[in-house]
Amino acid sequence: MEPTIEPNSGTNARNTANAQATFCATLVDEWVRCGVTHAFVAPGSRSTPLAIALESHPAIRVEMFIDERSAAFAALGSGQVTGLPAVALCTSGTAATHFHAAVVEAHLSAVPMIVCTADRPPEARDVGAAQTIDQTALYGNAVRWFHDPGVASYDAARTWRALADHVVARTTGPVPGPVHLNLPFREPLLGEVVDMPATRAHEAPWSGQIHAKALLGDWEIEDLAHRLVGRRGVIIAGHPGGGYVLGAYAAAATVLASVLDWPVLACPRSGVRVEGGNIVAHFDGIVRSATARDALKPDVILRLGAPPASKVLGQWAKEIGAEQIVVHSPGSYLDPDHVVAHHIEADVANTVDRLCAVAARLNAEVSPPGGAPFVWSGAWRRADSIADQAIESCLGSFDSLTDPHVARAIAAKSRIAVVSSSMPIRDIEWYASTGDGLLVYSNRGANGIDGVVATAIGVASELGAVTAYVGDVAFLHDLSSLTMLASRNIDLRIVVTDNDGGGIFSFLPQAEAMPHGPFEKLFGTPHSTKLEVVASGFGLRVDTPTTHAELLNSLSATGTRVIIVRTNRNENVKLHERLNSAVASSIDEDFRAG
Repeated sequence: MEPTIEPNSGTNARNTANAQATFCATLVDEWVRCGVTHAFVAPGSRSTPLAIALESHPAIRVEMFIDERSAAFAALGSGQVTGLPAVALCTSGTAATHFHAAVVEAHLSAVPMIVCTADRPPEARDVGAAQTIDQTALYGNAVRWFHDPGVASYDAARTWRALADHVVARTTGPVPGPVHLNLPFREPLLGEVVDMPATRAHEAPWSGQIHAKALLGDWEIEDLAHRLVGRRGVIIAGHPGGGYVLGAYAAAATVLASVLDWPVLACPRSGVRVEGGNIVAHFDGIVRSATARDALKPDVILRLGAPPASKVLGQWAKEIGAEQIVVHSPGSYLDPDHVVAHHIEADVANTVDRLCAVAARLNAEVSPPGGAPFVWSGAWRRADSIADQAIESCLGSFDSLTDPHVARAIAAKSRIAVVSSSMPIRDIEWYASTGDGLLVYSNRGANGIDGVVATAIGVASELGAVTAYVGDVAFLHDLSSLTMLASRNIDLRIVVTDNDGGGIFSFLPQAEAMPHGPFEKLFGTPHSTKLEVVASGFGLRVDTPTTHAELLNSLSATGTRVIIVRTNRNENVKLHERLNSAVASSIDEDFRAG
């Protein structure tokens, strides 16, 4: 579509163009001083001044996406890894609406993001100008702050660096999340950077920002420790929230579990699933065992961060009547079952770290739970080991690849994975081994399946080798992210389990309650797409492994590729039932024998 030309000529036009170029260069320069290193940009004319400023700065890495949704989800992935905002930039009009899904996910996941939408100047609004919509507060309350500074003018130059710092301050805390900066630009859009406002200090931000994240007082830590020590409990470790370094949190959670002699039911997104300690991965299968549900019933449950995907674990925690204490990041409220007795809204990693020392002191004054050290946590770890053996034995009887095979293979061969919020995250959570050490990123704020490949591109741009794990519907949902992927300098394997439709719906009551035809039309949604042809059309290498060995080889290879594993939706449901039954019966048998 041809851009609209507003009347503006001569000296005034040149002054406006230069002011806009200088304004954008100042924003970018100040953002770099605040730690911003990445920008994800969708093409367009109206965004020219900021796009050029981003591309011109040597400290900013610019990634181009033809689709705004992909650009925004890639920025989300970058922010998940670094805890720092990446810039997402688009042109005016409906382009800005395609950012919305990623903005919502960043909001609910507390991931920082600088969302920049170019806009028409005031005189072009409400008069039928092309590519013009009302972009005021476009994302509603899903952003931490919305601001429209108006068309840039040298009269306001003294405010530009403070504005850039304000944006970063709002997006990074104390509750991180997206900030929407709406930027109207007047033609001509090409100008020169002239007299950029000076900085206060060399390579330093215009103003320092101190975010006082919620920290518990010493007496509050003491009180929490008294609620835990000497009792039989479990730790359910989820993702601690936006802006956290998972390594420090995981180490503290592991130490606390050792001090208390409690098992850690570790969600794969927690970063806690490492070899050794009291880590339990197969909690979903364990609590399906009628014997284990009673024998391993705790008095207290300490929940850290967001809950795992397992609905069975949530139902078990609700039904056993144990006292539930949840520590969650500021700005969140995590109690979907309305059963939590104590909410602690605080920095999760800091709380757990300080709790370790106090609990260790108190623990020396009381008898360890279960009578002797490691009896209580040891029972959980034994059940976890039995569950893993049952899963391995059951899967070993299959000649063909299945979804759980894929989950275990990814965990075994990958260091970092971006996993779709459908069956893939559940299969990783339920069936991947305890000591795999896999670091998992997943858009579990809104639990959507959109933008998973784009998110993986953003994660890979920060961390290097990454495996994306998606179903066929999620893959098709994000095809535009494959554009230019072959030429990006990243190492990304995209594993797609292709069962010709929405596999997760086959696990719902609708699958049995409805006739096959209507169910397939409304939920199964078979698409009959040849995914290998589609991926090849984007210039990507495609592997189609049919054996476990071939799959492991594909996962071990370097370079960007799409790995398509064909599975069957109906058989997948039966396999999950068989696996869950095998785990439960093996644990039942062991408890009866013991």
